[in-house]
This record gives sequence, structure tokens and C-alpha cells, in this order.
Amino acid sequence: MHTEKDDLVKAVAKGNTKAFNQLFEEFYAPLFYYSYNLVQDKEEAKDIVLTALYKGWERREQFLQYQHIKSFLYLVVRNAGLNFLKKEQHAASRIQEIFLTAERHTQDDDDLATEAEVLKKVFKAIDELPKKCREVFKLTYLENKSVQEIADLLQITPSNVSAQRHRALSLLRLALAESPLALLYLYAHIIF
Repeated sequence: MHTEKDDLVKAVAKGNTKAFNQLFEEFYAPLFYYSYNLVQDKEEAKDIVLTALYKGWERREQFLQYQHIKSFLYLVVRNAGLNFLKKEQHAASRIQEIFLTAERHTQDDDDLATEAEVLKKVFKAIDELPKKCREVFKLTYLENKSVQEIADLLQITPSNVSAQRHRALSLLRLALAESPLALLYLYAHIIF
């Protein structure tokens, strides 16, 4: 089935930088969160994503459909994340967990695409939170800051931090109620 996104990919294949910028905007955030979830290092996650997008641009002529470039980008990010973990010699249990996750993903491209869609829903819901809730949520769960650190950073009281965090979780539960996989991912991989 041919889609508008396939037309966008074909424009990229022809060297259209405006079309590539559209793809960049669409893929950057979900790829970053996927990468960050793997490597747990913000700067490395950014580098991995930018490298993956650059490789996508270099090989643009190979992609005829949106799904092809999407699978390619997630595969490049996953492999780069695994390579980073090997080089950095993270704890053996973390590496083993990542390899098990990677094995599961290599079984089927549809699994990878499904996870990408789930990640996209989760982080779209996070990005749509009210500003203060979003800031508190990200500082708490993505940057592992304490309540006091967040209060100091945002110049609010610790009780306000707790209230904003509770509000963020409530709003996310509502936003993701129609997507049990996204809700499960939020709780299994981000909150805990």
C-alpha cells in the first residue's frame, strides 16, 4: 500500500533536503528516546541518532518505502547502542538484558516497527504534558533527579514536585489508556 510517507521517502531518495528535514523531525525524538533507553547516556544517545540519520541520508537511494527507512534507522540505532555498551563495559547484567532484547527484535521487523510505534506514542504523550508536568516527569524518570534536586532546579517546593509528578502520571495513564502496550512500556521501562 502506497502512502504519502512513501512519497516523502522517494523525494529523499532523489536528494530533496526539505523532505529529509521532515523525516529528520519525525524520527529524531523517538530515535533519541530509543537510543537513550539502550545506552543511558544522553550525549551518546544524541550522537548515535545523528549518525543513524546521516547514514540514512547517505543511503537514501536504497529506500523506496517509509517502512524501509524506518526499520533501517532503528536497526542502526540498536546496533550502535549495543556497540557502545560493549566498549564501555557496562555491568554484565545490563549488557545481557540488552542482548536478550536485541535477539527478540531481530526475530521480526514487525516487532521492531511495533516497538517504534509504542515508543512514539509514549513520548508523544510525554511531550503533550503541560510544561511543568513534563519538566518534572523528564527530570524524575529520564534524568533520575531527586525531588529536592528538581525543586532546586525548577525553583518550586518539593511538595509541588510530587504533585506535578503525580499529575503527570495521571495524565499519561489517561492519554495512553487506549494503548495498553504503550502504557506497559511507560511503566516497565521508564518509571521503574
